[in-house]
Amino acid sequence: MNKINKYLFSGIIAVSMTACADLDLNPLSEGSSENWYHDETEIEMAINDWWRPDFFPIDGIEWDDDMLHRDGSNDVTIGTITSQWGTAATRWNSLYKAVARATKVIQALDNGTADGINEEKTNQYKGEAYFMLGFAYGELATYYGDCVLNKGMTLEEAYEAVRTPKKEVMAYAYECLDKAIELLPDSHTGQQRPTKGVALGIKARFALYHEDWETAAQAAEQCMNSKVYKLHDNYGELFKADSSPELMFYFKGDLTLKKGYGLFDNVYNYVIRKIGGACNRSPSLELFCSYTCTDGLPINKSPLYNPKDPFANRDPRLAMTIQPFKTKYSTDYAEYEQSKIDGTFPEKYPEYIILGYEYNPNPYATKVYEVSSGKMVLSNDSKATNQHAAYNGLAMRKFVKDNWKDYKMYGNKADNCYPYLRYAEILMTYAEAKNEMGQCTQEDLDKSINLVRERAYKGSGIAYPRVEVASQEALRKIIRMERRSEFAFEGLRYRDLLRWRIAEKSHNKSMYYLSRAWSGSSEWNGLTGSESNLQLSSDFMTILKNWDDGNFPIGGIPTIDEDGLPDISPMETAGYITTFYKMSFDPKKNYLWPIPADDILVNDKITQNPGY
Repeated sequence: MNKINKYLFSGIIAVSMTACADLDLNPLSEGSSENWYHDETEIEMAINDWWRPDFFPIDGIEWDDDMLHRDGSNDVTIGTITSQWGTAATRWNSLYKAVARATKVIQALDNGTADGINEEKTNQYKGEAYFMLGFAYGELATYYGDCVLNKGMTLEEAYEAVRTPKKEVMAYAYECLDKAIELLPDSHTGQQRPTKGVALGIKARFALYHEDWETAAQAAEQCMNSKVYKLHDNYGELFKADSSPELMFYFKGDLTLKKGYGLFDNVYNYVIRKIGGACNRSPSLELFCSYTCTDGLPINKSPLYNPKDPFANRDPRLAMTIQPFKTKYSTDYAEYEQSKIDGTFPEKYPEYIILGYEYNPNPYATKVYEVSSGKMVLSNDSKATNQHAAYNGLAMRKFVKDNWKDYKMYGNKADNCYPYLRYAEILMTYAEAKNEMGQCTQEDLDKSINLVRERAYKGSGIAYPRVEVASQEALRKIIRMERRSEFAFEGLRYRDLLRWRIAEKSHNKSMYYLSRAWSGSSEWNGLTGSESNLQLSSDFMTILKNWDDGNFPIGGIPTIDEDGLPDISPMETAGYITTFYKMSFDPKKNYLWPIPADDILVNDKITQNPGY
């Protein structure tokens, strides 16, 4: 086969399960599909290769409104996705590759090609193959809508294939997942593999996305009733743990192999500059404003919110997700500063320490506390000394482990578990589905969202704000804000914005940061006027004034709409923040991804999604 024909041929193969497996799409440990899948060893080797992000795509956290990406916008946030977009093509091809392999396994087990496998193993392998099929088709329908549904077409038929309506694709996905649920075990040991509960959780996730509320609620409740999974005791520690009964399906990094998954593939982007990181991806100011106060009310409704001390009286998950810092309006600010002088700072204020240093974006703070020496050392994370520090004053705390300080030794990788599916999502899915059906009772809330909230407050000494039965609209807002607080940086937000059909609001506005002004030198003495050793710019003086007036990093109180989206644009008018880039989202096309151009080139009967 010549190079051109091979290239064109590989495009059409993406829509052909059988042919896909025949063209160099098996893992390197396999032979070709013509002489593979004959015994237990070969089938297990093939199946073991599935459980990696190549076949379970992770959405970029930089695609949503929870993350400011200082390096710039991307195709998703500025709406420049085309049919040539590499991510859409890679995901499409990988999912169809998974379909091809899973089909081959099922055929081998059904037609007797694979010899010498006992009934227990046969059920396990078939369950895993059906799980892979159900997942792949659910993903395809979620991102591309109508897609080619192949239940055994020949290569010639694949060249003439047309897209199957999304409803039929999802029906087949549910059918496959139901077979997986029937065949898979409740638990396993050794290498991570899908279980009955994981299949139920994935089914619930897809059903929620496609507004099949009854299916979502039933699948979630069946998983809850199995009692196999439970919430981790401590929210913050969950994201540093190597394992947990809450982590239903996850990808564990390996520092020896220099492997990290999701955001852990390059933690240089997230760690503070004091240890050599860039900190150029930071929690957005919109996310910062989305956490409720300890009374359960949004910050624009709660009497507990103090915009001059924005971390005070907030949902504990805020300070476990975004690195907290003190402002001069904190009630204990004097004691805080004194503790750095008398050496009691690490004991009294451990939550303000990250990777061995005090985090303090105060634009006057030329120095920060270093835990190892007990001394104040040059700050790299404040505009007092560094032009590129504190783009919006915020830094990530969620997931950050002590060993991140050694990230350079491991190729910028971290070995955290990426939580692809965890039990809290099952509980939140149940609550949302029941509410959307108009059937949400107090009992439903108490066995779902209130368990998630209660865990968030555990160990805080504060009684959690119990969610009580309210109107469907009121509960919808609570649930949407709760999901944002609970799942920040876990790759769920972008999908949530799409399925709620509110991306045209969340992605047609500015992403904000602080003015780029800084002192002008790492040698600034931290003083102003005649006492300053530098001539400070008027823009930097504005930042200092905002800090002095309690308007850092955002100032004021934003409005929060019925979907839980804060509007912080008035803070730009007030001079507290500035636009970094404007996002763009076209509701006529961007709720679906494009079908890859190469596949349409080979088979012109495959239609393109509108607008592409």
